Amino acid sequence: MLRGLRGRKRLPVALVLLVFCDLLALSAALILALILRYDNLPIRQILSLYLSPRATSVAASLVAYIAIFSAFRLYQYAWRFASLDVAQGVIIGCTLGVGAMIAIQTIVDQVFLRTSVYVILWMTSILLVGGVRIILRLLSLGRLHGKKALKLLGQDVKPKRVVILGGGASGVRLLSVLKEELGSSYQVIGFLDDAPHKQGVYIRDVRVLGPMSKLYDLLNDRAVDEVLIALPGADGKTIKEYVMECRRRRVPVRVIPAVQDVLNGKAHPHIEDIRVEDLLRRPPVELNTAQVGGFLSGKRIMVTGAGGSIGSEVCRQVIAHNPAALILLGHGENSINQIYLELKEKYPEMVDRLCMVIASVADEIRMNQVFQAHRPDIVVHTAAHKHVPIMEANVIEAAQNNVLGTSIVAEASGRYGVEKFVLISSDKAVYPSSVMGATKWLCERVVRTMVARYRNTAYITVRFGNVLGSRGSVVPIFYEQIRKGGPVTVTHPEMTRYFMSIPEAVQLILQAGALGKSGELYALDMGEPVRILDLAEDMIRLCGFEPGKDIEIVFTGSRPGEKLHERLAADDEIIEPGFCEGLSVVRRPVDLGPDEVMDLLRHIRQIVSRGDELAMRELLEQVVPEFSRSTQAARVIDTAARV
Repeated sequence: MLRGLRGRKRLPVALVLLVFCDLLALSAALILALILRYDNLPIRQILSLYLSPRATSVAASLVAYIAIFSAFRLYQYAWRFASLDVAQGVIIGCTLGVGAMIAIQTIVDQVFLRTSVYVILWMTSILLVGGVRIILRLLSLGRLHGKKALKLLGQDVKPKRVVILGGGASGVRLLSVLKEELGSSYQVIGFLDDAPHKQGVYIRDVRVLGPMSKLYDLLNDRAVDEVLIALPGADGKTIKEYVMECRRRRVPVRVIPAVQDVLNGKAHPHIEDIRVEDLLRRPPVELNTAQVGGFLSGKRIMVTGAGGSIGSEVCRQVIAHNPAALILLGHGENSINQIYLELKEKYPEMVDRLCMVIASVADEIRMNQVFQAHRPDIVVHTAAHKHVPIMEANVIEAAQNNVLGTSIVAEASGRYGVEKFVLISSDKAVYPSSVMGATKWLCERVVRTMVARYRNTAYITVRFGNVLGSRGSVVPIFYEQIRKGGPVTVTHPEMTRYFMSIPEAVQLILQAGALGKSGELYALDMGEPVRILDLAEDMIRLCGFEPGKDIEIVFTGSRPGEKLHERLAADDEIIEPGFCEGLSVVRRPVDLGPDEVMDLLRHIRQIVSRGDELAMRELLEQVVPEFSRSTQAARVIDTAARV
């Protein structure tokens, strides 16, 4: 019966109407075939000579047509879903119908029409019977969608030819979605899977065409319009080459998310774009979560800057290890509330262990109150001002929040018996050329000074490069520029940076906190630095465009404080293998003694209280030699530019 129409009472009417329309179309096709063949005769004469004597056989032939159409399920499609999915049935049905007419006329009339009549009849019947369904389709779409009917019809008339990467359970699930829910919008031409035992087999009538490398042949032959990836758990490196090849060919590529959630009924199956984390040009580092769990379980954990990109991810990973308490400390009430609500929803059983604290790490009185009230066992200090150009124009705030804030939290940790204090540092602290980098350089010295002052607290520093997708990072900026149609702004064609994902960075932080020794500095082996230009081009392709053609790339020049290349260690620092793969120990010379650092902190407090930006910059230049040289070079360049 006809599916998709509303109510059982309308089914017979719709069926009779469609059969009647087919009878009219077939009758018109036969008359038109005769007229075209015998165009030298009047229409009345054609009907009397060739049609009237064969009325019985023609009627029987029309019945045969309807029976054949029914056998090919041409009356089991809702009008608003009829499209190329029934075209094959129409062509085969009309072909067999012509054959049935010849057979019937042989038996009943014992005489044939000319062969050309049957050929013309075959073509006109396909056009008219198919046309009936297109008209009904348009009428139905017009009733539902108005002026958009023609556009929707065009989308269905040309289904997307897709290939599915992955012939496992997720691939089968995706195929079901495409067939049962997305209708004729997609034509699955096959699966690609590397498993040898799957080669050539059929999965729900769809063949496994070969290994995933066969995708290159399909793209070369222009055999696919879209590529769908059903490989849950596969890392970005596994599929990145295929993704980028599709983007270079302007072929959309998509993945299905969280198939496990779909199967558990937690989400509806749908298709979404590749994530930007696939820009990471190296295998992700996987660290020992069991050791981290033992480090965090049953402990009172305080995270400063808990509303930031790194801080919020620290909170997500910490709470999964069943801490006794998780103190979310930050200066921005909205961001702290946002991560609190997220954790509360995901871990309702832990809500009594969550505590929101609004405070500035640079407020010594307030921080002492917080430590007195909450008595944390572990402190992860992520709070910092990190935006390089902004800090160039706000030197006092950079020094107050980054340097003094770190010293206040680190000293409070020692005074109140914290077991471990973990500082988040940056590769910009290596040969710093910016105010932000210079303050991070000082933060590393401040934390090392605390090691001698508070023996019962382990002070650990973690240094890494840029984080993909964090606030203020280049990835969301590029994405927004691409979304607006460009241009994408890159400061310099040769600028490079080290990159890592946010979860990866947090794994490093927690692993170093779990196993690290007091006074040591740890760094992640981040592979080779990535050109920002290459990152921009990859992102443009991931979004389905071609760099330089669809989206323009504009070079704007380096901003204040920026370097062309970052390093994870200075020349006088020695990198040694750490306690796990991907994590290194950085051995540093002693350049500032504990007394010098404490005197420097007192001097910074005095300058901050006066609000003297020039004095603060001069102090940083005196203390941080590399920063002094880079500042002098910048002044020379600026003077030359003005001249």
